[in-house]
Amino acid sequence: MRIAILSRNPKLHSIRRLKYEASQLNMECQVIDPLACQLVIRGKESQVVVKNRPLPTFDAILPRIGASITDYGLCVVRHFEMQKVLIMNGSRAIAESRDKMRSLQVLTEAGLLVPASVLTRNTQSLRTAVEAVQGLPAVLKILRGTQGVGVMLVHSPISLGSVLDTLRTLDQDVIIQQFIVEGAGRDYRAFVIGDRVVAAMVRTAPQGEFRSNIHRGGTAQVVKLSKKFEQTAVRAAKILGLQIAGVDLMESHEGPMVIEVNSSPGFEGIEKATGINVAQAIVKHMKSAIRKRK
Repeated sequence: MRIAILSRNPKLHSIRRLKYEASQLNMECQVIDPLACQLVIRGKESQVVVKNRPLPTFDAILPRIGASITDYGLCVVRHFEMQKVLIMNGSRAIAESRDKMRSLQVLTEAGLLVPASVLTRNTQSLRTAVEAVQGLPAVLKILRGTQGVGVMLVHSPISLGSVLDTLRTLDQDVIIQQFIVEGAGRDYRAFVIGDRVVAAMVRTAPQGEFRSNIHRGGTAQVVKLSKKFEQTAVRAAKILGLQIAGVDLMESHEGPMVIEVNSSPGFEGIEKATGINVAQAIVKHMKSAIRKRK
């Protein structure tokens, strides 16, 4: 079997782990930089060319596309989709999960619980927006931030208006979101592959910080999720069309609340926290999907 990973950096922990586990299962694995791909359309034919050579045929492709190259990366994924290659996370699923507001719209429409959220460009109606997210403090999130970057907590109407004005001058649209008091400083990361949670951890923010991301200094511990949390995580991934996803959840008075769904989740932290071989589980899932398709 021949598989490919779309990634700009083959030295990343996740990419090295995936390549190793693929070799252990006698699978050929090639890492392809999406920005090195030339996308050719000629008549009814399409090709992906790298270094002046058309790429070989792959049994499956796993996109690991960073937020900074989302648009071009999605074009590359769509080109492989045109060629009927098996894609682990399709272009539409990646696009909808990466856009924070769009993902909230999709999850809400399907009946999942998410934080009260407002997307607005009208700084003259902030009182209405604040009331909609149940008052201050409130969380601000840029639409395509990752690893806690672009996430802020504001406590006053003045600071809210000031931050919004600043971000808009930088051409950043921002979501105003409900601050979940009962879950503040702690969330759960469920790593979903296919129709199950293969690993889960609880992340706790450092003192004085409300973001629990490990990249922001948060700590992680293995956790056994309740059945309701597991079901919510799996359902969130399926609703967005993701076969492999990191689903972030928080406890709320109303039940498990989906905060975010990541289509290219890192797994160094969750492997260390849980001792579970997540990379192997991903590659085994790819191998199984290839066999089913054949």
